[in-house]
Parts: sequence; structure tokens; C-alpha cells
Amino acid sequence: MAERTTENGVLIEIGKLFESKRKALGRQYKSREKFIEKRSIELFNSEDWISLRHLYNIEHGKNWISIEKLLLLSKALEIDPVDLFAEITAICLSGNA
Repeated sequence: MAERTTENGVLIEIGKLFESKRKALGRQYKSREKFIEKRSIELFNSEDWISLRHLYNIEHGKNWISIEKLLLLSKALEIDPVDLFAEITAICLSGNA
């Protein structure tokens, strides 16, 4: 997906949501690199599941997240995908972001 060149408040708030949930998993997941690496080993049979750049772009509100990546990230974040989608929907509907 192409990177956005203009800021979108809703995407930025969604990105902050993902970043906070990643960091809430513990110190070992504070960096994006370690999060991707450790989750790859722990959950995805050491296979590539998301690139560092894509995760950065999601967390900084530069990209919308696809359904496929939403499901993978929800697994990596240990959150039910329905609950995560509900949080994203609430941000989108609030329009205050």
C-alpha cells in the first residue's frame, strides 16, 4: 500500500492504538524490530509476517491496515480481532482524532 503524504488524524490515532498495545506487551516488545522478530519466532514459525517499514507506517498513521494484517497484528498483540476492530471503528466514528 502506498504511503500517505498528508496527515490523517484518524489514522494517526489508530497508529497510536497499535503502538500502545505493542508496548503494553512488555519491555521485550518496546522496539518494532524486537516485536517483529520475537513474534515471528513465537507465533509465526519464524516466517516473515510484517515488514518493519509497514509496521512503522501503520503506527505513524501513514497507511491503512489491511484485513490480513489486522488479523496478524491482533494475533501478535494477543487481542481478539473483533475487539481490536471495534476499537478501530470507535476511533473512526469519533471523528475527533
